[in-house]
Formats: sequence, C-alpha cells, structure tokens
Amino acid sequence: MERKGVIKVLDVADLFKDLEFSGRFFLTRQKGNQAFERLKHYVQQQPEGSAILLSFPENQLIDVSFLDETIIRLQEDMSQGQCPSSTLLLQGLTPDTIANLGAAIEFRHLKLAFLAIEPKGQWECVGQLELSLRETLNLLSIHGSLTAPKLSELLKLAVNSASNRLKRLYDLHLARRDYEVTNKGLQYTYYFWKWTE
Repeated sequence: MERKGVIKVLDVADLFKDLEFSGRFFLTRQKGNQAFERLKHYVQQQPEGSAILLSFPENQLIDVSFLDETIIRLQEDMSQGQCPSSTLLLQGLTPDTIANLGAAIEFRHLKLAFLAIEPKGQWECVGQLELSLRETLNLLSIHGSLTAPKLSELLKLAVNSASNRLKRLYDLHLARRDYEVTNKGLQYTYYFWKWTE
C-alpha cells in the first residue's frame, strides 16, 4: 500500500518578501546568500523525506548567481547530509530561469537535477542526468511507482541494474521510496511525486 508523500507548498516571493527584492527579479549572489539562509531554515523544519514545492511568481527572472547560492547550494547540502533530505519541486519557472538553472549546474560540473513542474502535471528534469536515468524517471512518472523487478521486466535489465537506477534517482532527490519486509527480504518501491489530484 502506498504511503502518501508529504508535499509542502512554499511561496518563494512570500518567504523572501522582506529581503528587498525587486518584484519578480531574484538577482545577485549576495541576495542569494541571504535567501539561502531563510530557505535552509525552512527546510530544516520539515520532515525528513518530504517534498517542498517552491512556487515562483509569474514571469520571474532568476540569474545564475542567485540560483547557485540558493537552490543549488541547498541541494548540495542535502546530498552531503548537512540538512534534512528533501525533494525540491520547482513550480512556475520561466524558460529563461530554467536555462539559467541548467547553465549553473553545467558550469560547475555538478551531478544535480531538479524537477521543474507545472500545476497541470507537466514536468521536465533540469540539470545533469544521464540518458538511462532520464529513461527510468520517465517510466516512473508514467507508472507512478516501480520496484526493481518491475523495471527489470520493462527494460529487460538485470534486477541489480534496475535497482541501481532507481536508487540513484532517489539519491538525486527525484523520487521517493517506501519499503516493506517480504518473505524474500526488504522490498523497496519507488514513487514519482504527485502534485496534482
């Protein structure tokens, strides 16, 4: 039985409103550093393994420096165990902001990726994610949930290879997982995040 993942919606403009941002523009490394402290504090208050849906204002513009100091830095901290592990879902990003996020990750040669989502269910993966993992993420989104044996069957892979792919998506904060103890041992089930009804 699926245990529902917790998704907490956070209005970015509201979180940063007293940091003297100019409307829809989120710019500079200095402002990003201020915003990071606030964002990290918020994440630290959330349950381990939850998802935080960062809702950005319409027609925003976020430069590479700001992105590098905020969501990229936060994802790095989560990956290194420096703050509670959560998934960051990014909602409402403009094409320019998505391009800036991808450029910032690529420039630093980081193995990070984010789900940029829309309210009606569309999504794209932004960042450095190899083709085999993109394929697996797409299948996970279609099926909603997968186990290693099921992925192995779908892609004609060895179960160990399928398990490694799913675990890597989990480690990259692109999927969530639950487990149960069966007569065959520990069985992990991986889930794509649902942000629509």
